[in-house]
Amino acid sequence: MANALQALLDNGVQLLNAQRLDDAERLAAVLLGRFPGHPLAHLFAADTADARGDRTAALAYLESLTPNPPYDAQIEVRKAQLLFALRRRAQARSAASAAARGRDPDPAQCRSLAQILSDCQDPEGARLLLLEALRRFSNQPQLLADLARAEFHVNRVDDAERHLAALLEIEPFHPGALHLRSTLRTQTPERNHVADLEQRLQAEPRRLNLVVAASFALAKEYEDLERYRESFAALSRGAKAYRSVLTYDSRSELAAHAAIRAKFTAQTLASIGPGYVDDGPIFIVGMPRTGTTLVERILTSHSEVQAVGELTDFPLLMTEMVDERLSTDAPDELDVDASLRLDFRELGRRYIESARQLAGGRRYFVDKLPYNFLYCGYILAALPNAKIIHLRRDPLDTCYAVYKTLFFNAYSYSYDLDELAEYYVGYLAHMDHWHRVLPGRILDVTYEEFVRDPEPQARRVLDWCGLPWQASVLDFHAQQRPSMTASAMQVRRPIYTHSIGAWRHVEFGLAAVRDRLAQAGFGAPEALPPSS
Repeated sequence: MANALQALLDNGVQLLNAQRLDDAERLAAVLLGRFPGHPLAHLFAADTADARGDRTAALAYLESLTPNPPYDAQIEVRKAQLLFALRRRAQARSAASAAARGRDPDPAQCRSLAQILSDCQDPEGARLLLLEALRRFSNQPQLLADLARAEFHVNRVDDAERHLAALLEIEPFHPGALHLRSTLRTQTPERNHVADLEQRLQAEPRRLNLVVAASFALAKEYEDLERYRESFAALSRGAKAYRSVLTYDSRSELAAHAAIRAKFTAQTLASIGPGYVDDGPIFIVGMPRTGTTLVERILTSHSEVQAVGELTDFPLLMTEMVDERLSTDAPDELDVDASLRLDFRELGRRYIESARQLAGGRRYFVDKLPYNFLYCGYILAALPNAKIIHLRRDPLDTCYAVYKTLFFNAYSYSYDLDELAEYYVGYLAHMDHWHRVLPGRILDVTYEEFVRDPEPQARRVLDWCGLPWQASVLDFHAQQRPSMTASAMQVRRPIYTHSIGAWRHVEFGLAAVRDRLAQAGFGAPEALPPSS
């Protein structure tokens, strides 16, 4: 029996990998008929339903099983993953916690469960799970890497450094460990990893992942040491290496943004039906590295506000509803046209149902996904009482800050300076469009004004959101709450101004960006340093 079952499962894996879903579905029926109640048959049926996009059916296959100890951990992990994919986050978090406590998961399963907890805004739960897993499975490199990352998010810097050191003893060229190690602290002449990073790069110059991560790490450390030319050289090397493996078409992306601007007009907004009424959502949008995390931390230091992280739910729900429309009602309709014919009240309802699972019962919550700037009109059509706060920062400081950040699988435009400059021009055009279509509905907050004089700006933001003043919001850096963004270390310090004008340290490398921005009218050429 075991050999026959395994042979069929091996065939099923091949069918799923080849996207032969009809054949996989027929095989799932055969497996369920020949091996009724067997966990592996149900797992394959669940994976097939998931591949079909029917996660509810996939979950049902697993929930119908009775306990079977050899497979319980595998089943529980998969159930937690499906619950999370269904945006049933409270249940996913509970399922992941329960699976970690009672089912003896293996290292890979521990990592999956910790990822679910982290994605459910529980990095401390993820840290504890991984720490226990490391006690059971000592010196597992990926457990060490994930644990150090969780410790970074909850500000346990010493613990993260210790686990990264242990990881690098086992895997001396682990890219993520080298990059995170440099991120944890501001480097000094007495304490840095510059020579170590240079040696590792010289030892493995053809290992692409190492070149990317170690180059960004080296750029950060050189910048800390005010060795700006060396920093920019390392940064350029890392960015070029990363861009070389990305399948990214900047023209196509910018054309899609322009299509939104062309179609979503004030007249279009007036024709859209009523949205879903909820006073709680606060969206912070803009380019990354412009102070979005700072404003989020100030808001969520208020007693009535909860952070839900950089939630991808709104754009994903909108995409799902567009796909539903295209597959049923209007298969020949363009995506942007279909997006304007959605049931916006239903879109808002689905979003609120999903997001409130992370809001901890608070009336107000902050969704800080920067690229929601693309969807401001859609957000306010679906959620007419939502508040949108747009962060603006000096254009060249923004571009430099974005360029020097290794985002990992996000913001593909950020690894080429020409593409970055074009994207920035498109972003400002997009926000100008929303201000015309939605006059008075988006609050612009300038990063430089905020850090130079935070109290009046914080009062302005709280007033915009309808929140009473609480002086404690200015002590956001003293809060022990986790931060899940690239700015996690910065927002644990009091507000500082030394990053204003940071681009001038590397103006020799940003001439093309400066000239493109000036050409687009974002900064008069005579007000900018001359090209060299």
